[in-house]
Amino acid sequence: MKNTLFLAASLLALTACDKQANTYPALLPTAQVLAEPVLPTHSTDAITSPESVDTQAKARADALRDRAQALKKPVIDAETRARMQKNQ
Repeated sequence: MKNTLFLAASLLALTACDKQANTYPALLPTAQVLAEPVLPTHSTDAITSPESVDTQAKARADALRDRAQALKKPVIDAETRARMQKNQ
């Protein structure tokens, strides 16, 4: 019984040793970790004219809401639906 248990534990340990498994992420130099973050280039727009960024974001949100509302409509128009039901 002890040998079977040992064999099972050994096989379990071997299956856990996958060479393709994810490795730890690369370590970064301390100076890089502690450095001030660099803002992306598009962030200057938000700093210089936050109103325009807000306007663009609201316009995009409105367009997405309109698109979502359009998706709530029936996919098959009434005329086609009537024709399909007639042919059944």
